[in-house]
Amino acid sequence: MQRPKQKFILVSVVPPTHSTYEAQEDLDELKSLVDTYGGADVVDVIQRRSHPHGGTYIGSGKAEEIAQMVEAKKIDVIVINAIVNPTQLYHIQQLCWPHNPDIEVWDRVDLILHIFLNHASSSEAKLQIKLARMRHMGPRIYGLGESFSQQGGGVGTKGLGETNVELMKRHWRNEMKEVQDKLKEMEKGRLTQVQRRHDLGLPTVSIVGYTNAGKTSLFNLLTGKKKLEANILFATLDSSVGKMYDRAHSREIVISDTIGFIKNLPPDLIEAFKSTLMESIHADLLLHVIDITDPKMDEKIQVVLEILAGLKLHNKPQIFVFNKIDQSNKEVLTQTVKKYGSFSPFCISVHTGEGIKNLYLKLIDILPSSSAKARDLV
Repeated sequence: MQRPKQKFILVSVVPPTHSTYEAQEDLDELKSLVDTYGGADVVDVIQRRSHPHGGTYIGSGKAEEIAQMVEAKKIDVIVINAIVNPTQLYHIQQLCWPHNPDIEVWDRVDLILHIFLNHASSSEAKLQIKLARMRHMGPRIYGLGESFSQQGGGVGTKGLGETNVELMKRHWRNEMKEVQDKLKEMEKGRLTQVQRRHDLGLPTVSIVGYTNAGKTSLFNLLTGKKKLEANILFATLDSSVGKMYDRAHSREIVISDTIGFIKNLPPDLIEAFKSTLMESIHADLLLHVIDITDPKMDEKIQVVLEILAGLKLHNKPQIFVFNKIDQSNKEVLTQTVKKYGSFSPFCISVHTGEGIKNLYLKLIDILPSSSAKARDLV
């Protein structure tokens, strides 16, 4: 029997200068995230503020208003569409306790991490998510409301004394180090695999892009694999590797599919997935897959480019692959190719196969030969 969906309140804090349309746009991706998680968003709240409130982020009056909604609409989870200080989230939770003692208050990253937990299958992905949660949640992961620096058995710690808080701090540090050590071992294993491919002279291509752009579909088409494709955010958390045969040069080309990117991800979250992103870091070429039908295409391209820059991949050869051209029109295609001409753009449809052969020919033409790679290693 399927459990009932949790009911969500989604809260977005926007500047007073934002129009109603712009404010609602800010919530669209958050709604997609809630849908991916498996929840039901019951009500959207838009709060206009020039600056976040120091105590509750959304303002004490708005927090009281939301607390009343929690009881009236039987809300399970409140999500603030931003990266929020844990103490601010805790203060909102405190206000809601009289109306629902089990209420959860998350920020945007908390929601993403809960989705990751639902989608993780490999031991490496689970460890990466555990590390990211520990870094982001801090004391909240153990049910502590205030930061570790605010010790004592009073408000915010639900009765935990100073000694217990110190024990929790020590346990948190030790557990984080244990997870980091395990991930470092896995990272060594990935590096060994990468080095072996280089030694064999195998060219490598990494598929990157915004989440839900069609990366896994392209990976399956190029490699002949049948990796799960889903029209949801973060369908891929683990890096998958397959091979494409280059008949012209009688060689194999290694193709990897990686986790999709999304805006407003803190560096700690990207850092936690560094071992998974190892395939991209050491690839000869990046295929940046883009949904050409997405109204926020330009914004999402910029998000991916900024994350790649943060990973020091901005100078790596990159081809823009505009997907879903079967759902677009010729004028849009022409304008897009012209705008992003410096990224050797290719227009394809994974659904119909249009443009795939030309992309394949481009790959086998520009990827380094075994002898060239061997010289690079000397």
